[in-house]
Order: sequence, then C-alpha cells, then structure tokens
Amino acid sequence: LIDTAEQYPIPSDANHPEGLAEKTIGKWINTDKSRREKVVIATKITGGQRISGKNIISACEGSLKRLGTDYIDLYQFHWPARYTPQSNW
Repeated sequence: LIDTAEQYPIPSDANHPEGLAEKTIGKWINTDKSRREKVVIATKITGGQRISGKNIISACEGSLKRLGTDYIDLYQFHWPARYTPQSNW
C-alpha cells in the first residue's frame, strides 16, 4: 500500500511543492511498468470547503497525471484541510 495525497509534502515550500510526493511515486512506478500491478495506491483530495463534484474530478485528474497511472485504487477526502496554520496542531 502506498498512501499519499495531492498536498504532500507537508509542510511544502518552493523546493518541495505540493504534489511532489505523487510525482516521486509516479517516477518510481514508471521506471518499471510492472510495479503498478504490484502496489495499491491510496491518495486524497484536500478536505474543507474545497469538496465539490467539480473539484473532486479536477483533483483526481491531477493526481492521476502526477502518479503517471490511469487508475487510483482508493481515493479519499483528506480531513482536516491542511492549509490551516500548522502552529494550531
């Protein structure tokens, strides 16, 4: 099981932008196409006010592109929204 999310890494910055984790996983999978059949990929859309049918489709398409795959095994809502200041955790 590979567990990731569209907004990883947390915290993100200019050198480690959101989506980097999915891109890294996608590069790893695509170095050997047989890997995709051997793993279960779980990823997430950022929670909060962002959840709508349109945004779910858009975020899922973005994750598929970054992961370099045509399917996601488990797609979830990431809750709470991680765009809140981390000092509140």
